[in-house]
Amino acid sequence: MSDRDSEARHSLAALAPSVLGHGSADALPRASGEFRLSAFHSGERSKRARRQFTGTSVLRLHDARDGEAAVAISDVGSMSLAYVRSSGHDVLVSELQRPNLLVAVTGTLSSQNRNMRIERETEPWILFGRGPRETTVRPAQDAPYQAFVLSMPPQLLGDRLTRLEARGGIIRGKASGGDDLHLARLTLALATQLSLSAETALEPRLAEAWTTVLVAQIGRCLDLHLLPGGQAPSDQSHDPSFAYVRRAEELIYEQPIASLREVARSVGVSERTLQTAFRKIRGATPSQVLSQARLHCARRALLDLAGPPTVSEVCSLCGIDHHGRFSRLYKDAFGEYPVTTLKARLRK
Repeated sequence: MSDRDSEARHSLAALAPSVLGHGSADALPRASGEFRLSAFHSGERSKRARRQFTGTSVLRLHDARDGEAAVAISDVGSMSLAYVRSSGHDVLVSELQRPNLLVAVTGTLSSQNRNMRIERETEPWILFGRGPRETTVRPAQDAPYQAFVLSMPPQLLGDRLTRLEARGGIIRGKASGGDDLHLARLTLALATQLSLSAETALEPRLAEAWTTVLVAQIGRCLDLHLLPGGQAPSDQSHDPSFAYVRRAEELIYEQPIASLREVARSVGVSERTLQTAFRKIRGATPSQVLSQARLHCARRALLDLAGPPTVSEVCSLCGIDHHGRFSRLYKDAFGEYPVTTLKARLRK
């Protein structure tokens, strides 16, 4: 694994929110925000409240006695986003209707359909076409296998899905690809918003905005991998809002300490134009996206073995002014307080 691949892998793990708590002998894990526990497997205990796939799925834990696998799902308009956590399992899936985008953040997997087999280690995403497949997931040395799976109606991908399935039905992004990493980060940003929400369901306006931006990015990535020469078309040239938001998000996640004025200046538009573009495409303001980026910046810095030695220095590094509010938001997003993450890192 190259240093760049390793860095990309750890970067995605740092962006992943805390979706499920840990259950006990008497209680199942609780999901956060808009996620709802849909399936749980552990020894003789199992529960299935909702199917993750439109077809059947059969799961076998590697450790039948002490192993555990859990799935929590949230709806996003016509799409759904599932969080999967497992100590290791094999699963046979028959998904005949909807393609699935998988973003794994810890652990590895191997998967095969009737045409091809893949091994995932550092790839930021894998897109599965329709049809049956067998998958084996394995935990990391110090963490369970964790992944987010975005399920979508086939019409959202149109002819691109036809091309994908004609090429074998499975395609994966590259850890060195900027567009591929951006797609994985967008998926995790959606997961974070859902996990922090106090609502029971995403507003239709926000669901439509997320669907628009994710489908546009999936299309761009598929064009890069499927079209001759790997050339993606320009960002929705009929509506410059896509390009504004895309460039602004690249700047925000590269340097979250930047002010909105600096971001707008770099994009080449006014702050008001940038506000309008974000509300249209993302269903959120640039300030909300910047706040989320600062949260993720802090998460990466707190996990970095060479990072700052105090929470205050981490806040200064990431442009965070209100330490108390940051601590609460961090706990909501990642399941522990910043100082807990820091102490665990300093003990290593």
